[in-house]
Amino acid sequence: LPKTLPHGDDFEFAAYSQPSRFVGGDFYDFLDTRRDTTGIVVADVSGKGMDAALLMSKTASLFRCVGKTLHEPGTLMETINRELCETAIHGMFVTMVCGILDTSTGSVRLANAGHEPPLLHRADGSYIQLPASAPPLGIMPLDIGQDGIREEQFTLDGGTLYIFTDGVTEGR
Repeated sequence: LPKTLPHGDDFEFAAYSQPSRFVGGDFYDFLDTRRDTTGIVVADVSGKGMDAALLMSKTASLFRCVGKTLHEPGTLMETINRELCETAIHGMFVTMVCGILDTSTGSVRLANAGHEPPLLHRADGSYIQLPASAPPLGIMPLDIGQDGIREEQFTLDGGTLYIFTDGVTEGR
């Protein structure tokens, strides 16, 4: 997990992770993709323990490596998925939300593969769920577009975007 969070004059980032065991399969990261943009990812591997941690380590490495050259969330996830399908442990998969925040405009492009729906809390107090458009990664090949990973685009406009794993919804 990153040791520092991105920062800027107009945006604040916060993150927290508490594994249910000594090691876990949840993951988040931030990536400076280009000037005025930040890549964001939150992911969760099925299962617990060392197998989940190893698959998440691979997924995190793929995000960092591929994310340096691919700046479209859907295309990035499609590429990670292709690699995971070739080598994933049978029956394991990764849910993932991947996005790009343009810090100059507040515009967000977001893709969701089987993950908990992020919540957009608008400045007027309303909430919008952003459900998954594709199944989790590592199960089957996916293409960008209608039958695969679709991207949502919106502007924060003073709102807050919450991205979380099922540890929040299932935690006690």
